[in-house]
Amino acid sequence: MSNESSRVQSGLTKQVDDVLTADTDWITLANELDVSRYTLRDAHPEWSSSLPFRPMFLAYLWATVERESLSGIPERLSDRPELARAFGFEMDDLPSESSCKPVRLESRFRKLQTVVESGAEEIRLLAAERGAPIGNDLLKTADDEDKQSLSNRTVQRLLRKKGHQVLDELKSVAIPSISLSRPDDAIYDDDELLVLEAIASIKQKAAHDSGQKLGDMKNPDPDIDDPFYEDGPSGETLLEALKQMSIEEIATVLNFALRKTYTRAKPRIRELEHGNGSRFGTRAKVALDMTYVAYYGDRDEMEWVQGAPEGKEYSWCHKFATVVIVGENTHYVVGVCPLGSTDYAATDAYPGKDSSYYVGDVARQLLSIAEDYVDIRMVYADREFHAVDVLQTLINKRLDYVIPAKKDQHRIGPMCDRFDQVKQGYHEPNDTPLYVEEDFVMHGVVKDGVSNHTVHTTVAVLPPAEDDDVHEEGSPQPFITSLDVSDEVALDRRWAKQQIEQYSDRGAIENSYSSIKNAAAWTTSKEFGVRWFHFAFGCVVYNMWLLVDFLTQERIGVIETRKKPRITLSRFLDWLDKELITLI
Repeated sequence: MSNESSRVQSGLTKQVDDVLTADTDWITLANELDVSRYTLRDAHPEWSSSLPFRPMFLAYLWATVERESLSGIPERLSDRPELARAFGFEMDDLPSESSCKPVRLESRFRKLQTVVESGAEEIRLLAAERGAPIGNDLLKTADDEDKQSLSNRTVQRLLRKKGHQVLDELKSVAIPSISLSRPDDAIYDDDELLVLEAIASIKQKAAHDSGQKLGDMKNPDPDIDDPFYEDGPSGETLLEALKQMSIEEIATVLNFALRKTYTRAKPRIRELEHGNGSRFGTRAKVALDMTYVAYYGDRDEMEWVQGAPEGKEYSWCHKFATVVIVGENTHYVVGVCPLGSTDYAATDAYPGKDSSYYVGDVARQLLSIAEDYVDIRMVYADREFHAVDVLQTLINKRLDYVIPAKKDQHRIGPMCDRFDQVKQGYHEPNDTPLYVEEDFVMHGVVKDGVSNHTVHTTVAVLPPAEDDDVHEEGSPQPFITSLDVSDEVALDRRWAKQQIEQYSDRGAIENSYSSIKNAAAWTTSKEFGVRWFHFAFGCVVYNMWLLVDFLTQERIGVIETRKKPRITLSRFLDWLDKELITLI
């Protein structure tokens, strides 16, 4: 039995534990379950001739796990003949609605009530941990509701209902997947400290403030002589736990938590994919991003501090890199890593002066994480990934890419300055101004190679755009790309513009950089590991927000590309704040 399910006790859930994987559905599970041991506890064996025990018990268990109406079992099974046959029913002899009334089923299985109720809870938890499409059916819709004519009041009710269901999964999936380094005589459990971290993330508090808040929530009317509840777990308790973890350990733990949240989301989202699997599916787009977190303290006392990019309001920052699976409506963070220490950079593999990180290595690390989830077809990356080492990596992996180009002084910069002279096409309904330079040569350093390695790419320059958040205002938009684009005729130019502008998919709902930072706690600690943990944990909270928004859109029948989410981050954090009370 796996460690994650060592808590399972009943024979029923032991069977489920042995067979349940991310691909196990109810049809597979029903065919594997042996429930013959329970026939002696049938309170009405005389009913078995017309209503055999096995199919009726499995249908009762299924409805309990899925929180379905018992009297609705016949109708739902008639719509799912393969499932009905897996339970043991014949399609021309399904039970009647009266046979499935709660009073009859509960009477028949009253001696098995504990088995079913506790088993249902454990099955839902196992399914959540392994990402199986069983229990917690977040995508279930009501057949009798006209989703196109729902009132705003009904929409808001459904948003709250579905949001709370996903928050239950945060408690059952994300927090249990995170382990902390703890002393043998630790006072508090891991989940208590992670609740503390979640409160800090939600309320934008420092750790010690959240420790007091946790104490208030755990016991709002404490005995003043009880030291345990005097302040709640202190911020220093969490800090000490984090200080015992190395940078690599934090990366391993939090990337595992991200994997768990994605594993849980995937079977739900998979039902909504396009036929070609382009949304979170078998041929996915991913975005590689750099996130900058301002640092205003004394740099001499702080490690992992980098110079801020040009145009920022601060001079120094921490840098974190993320890989995000990009959908039409949302993102999903699947990997994160910190940048900025020569001790962790592959300095021996690169010629020249040592660097605190190498962007090609960052790209390889992030792509290796994403490849465990999806078959990548397109990579969008921010401007810092405009580098020969990155392009050679993408070429080796045979991945298409679109990356904003850096405007240097000698080549791409002058190309943009001369855009009005070199462009082809016009601002007309069936045309667009565009300039393409094919076989553009770049030279630069690559890992385990020379300092002047050569790669070939294509530069595509689009006209300025009002909503461009990548280039400076009024500037043409230069990109490097592997796509076969051309500016020769209007049809080519329209297609090229359409393909390049899909780069904006990576920011379709809100600026992900600021949103992740809004979901992370802040700290006054100078320990970089503590700051790193806060940011990575914020990615987990961010993912849950996106999952809530995406699934609630489906529930109300309004899947659409939106510049803003239907559920704002602040509203989600307010929900999560209330739900945390149930955690403690």
